[in-house]
Amino acid sequence: MLSAARSEAWDGDWMTTRDAELFGVLARRLTDDVTGSMTPILDAVKANALRFYDDVQTNLTAKGKNVDELGVRVTAFRDFAADGEAAMEESPFYRLPDERSAFSDFVNGLIAEGGGDAPESGLEAVALAMNSPWTTRGDRRRQVVVVWTDQPANPLDPAVVPVELRARVPADFSALTDLWEDTQGPLGASSKRLILFAPDGPGWSDISGVWENVVHHPSQAGGGLSDVDYGTIIDSIGNSV
Repeated sequence: MLSAARSEAWDGDWMTTRDAELFGVLARRLTDDVTGSMTPILDAVKANALRFYDDVQTNLTAKGKNVDELGVRVTAFRDFAADGEAAMEESPFYRLPDERSAFSDFVNGLIAEGGGDAPESGLEAVALAMNSPWTTRGDRRRQVVVVWTDQPANPLDPAVVPVELRARVPADFSALTDLWEDTQGPLGASSKRLILFAPDGPGWSDISGVWENVVHHPSQAGGGLSDVDYGTIIDSIGNSV
């Protein structure tokens, strides 16, 4: 990802804690396919970016849940083999609602273009999301990664990953699985969640068939997620908390 935004770790000093049944913080990583076919869902996210925080809070309230603060980070991916370094764009963590304008600006700057023939570099994007600077503060946390794509995933191949990203991307699927399951890793053993809006196919079915704490909403391959509406995404986030 070629983002000019800041990349320092989110230190979590702004969080407050609540009673045990509530959640101190919800940190989310949106991992989005921004190849050309993804225009419909990307346009929906852009249209709703400024109200994203309010929509999530409304959904949580309806479910009897609450978060004190919401942090959101975005990884937009294409295909390393076809797009090189331009295949990946990463934002910093945005603290919502305070930084909703900056979050909206980043999302609205994304353009659905590029990518080669299917598949795309989705597993690399998941690895980068998992290795985010997640907060460790708060009495209870959820670390949620949401993937939106209408293409299967390429096998991991260190040879196509830019040098500056290789330390954050495992060499193969087995190592990626180990990273997800590592109780001492970047994600909490009981707080991590992965939500996939992705086709049944290489990469995504492998994940949903093996990993724990994964919800897979199969999408139509090549359909641009036109069968998935914004409300479904918000509701899935609410259910993951």
